[in-house]
Amino acid sequence: KILFLLFILQACSYEPILAKRNYDFNFGAINTSGDATINKTIKDKLISRTSGNNKFDLLLKSKKNREIVSSDTKGDPKIYSLIIIVEYFVSKGGKDIYQNKIIKQTTYNNLSDKYELSQYEEGIIKNLSDILSNEILFSVKTISEWLKNTLN
Repeated sequence: KILFLLFILQACSYEPILAKRNYDFNFGAINTSGDATINKTIKDKLISRTSGNNKFDLLLKSKKNREIVSSDTKGDPKIYSLIIIVEYFVSKGGKDIYQNKIIKQTTYNNLSDKYELSQYEEGIIKNLSDILSNEILFSVKTISEWLKNTLN
């Protein structure tokens, strides 16, 4: 029974869906404007996850807003809201074929140590940028599949 149980548990291999997925298209050019940190994170992820002959060009426009949601009785910030807006345009052969705007938002508590707060915000920005890059990859994959099906 133990041998059978070990065999069953070894046969089940959990693997996240997006962890090692490579897409069968490529980006010829990725032009960016706006927040450099967000753009670099998204661009690096897009380049590392794509490979193929089907080339698209991408224009990214990003913007980051940090707002105070709540303050304490002294007027010091208690809760912040971080909003990241990415607008992107996909083109192929010089023709714009798709555009979209994605907005991601999160709230977080203020920290007394400002260095720790800035590090925490950087982590949040990186995580939201990763999520945004996944959404961009999914939309370009859908466009790529649609183009393949209409040409065949």
